[in-house]
Amino acid sequence: MEIYDKGLNHLKSKMNQSIGNYQCYAVAAEFSGIMCGPDLGAGTYFDQLDPVDDELIYSASDIGIAYKWEEFGWTVIKNPQYEDLKVGSILCYERNVKISDSFTTHEEYGHCGVIRGLENGMIQTYEQKGELGEIVAEYDRDFFGSDTIASVIIPPDFSGTPTDFIHGQAPIDE
Repeated sequence: MEIYDKGLNHLKSKMNQSIGNYQCYAVAAEFSGIMCGPDLGAGTYFDQLDPVDDELIYSASDIGIAYKWEEFGWTVIKNPQYEDLKVGSILCYERNVKISDSFTTHEEYGHCGVIRGLENGMIQTYEQKGELGEIVAEYDRDFFGSDTIASVIIPPDFSGTPTDFIHGQAPIDE
């Protein structure tokens, strides 16, 4: 089981339901909170906002630059190539870009989701406020190029070998 499965399973349990403020941002907020990233708010339980420069930034396309992801061990890649995308990451689309035949991102806020799969050159996501409306739903998105994606936000990999350190403390010799 991958570490991001906890967050993806949580979003899957919210399928066909509305979360937070009914916006796409709430999916990213819920996922980040479950995965011990920054609290993004958006009407979710995870509402202790700590954005960069102490500004409240509610634009989905700016999530990657609005918060102190590095303090939580997450990695942000701006305008990623398809090869940079990782399952279990937050995907932030640019403003006013086409991401399907019937969906163009909001001209002021952009759009975001969480990557649940990467198959056949496509991006499988969990999103809210996409074509199916203000509910959490699964989508298969084409990759229209790195200029359509503002950033991908990748959680830390906790699957490494445990160290001798426990909660940041060196072991005590007896």
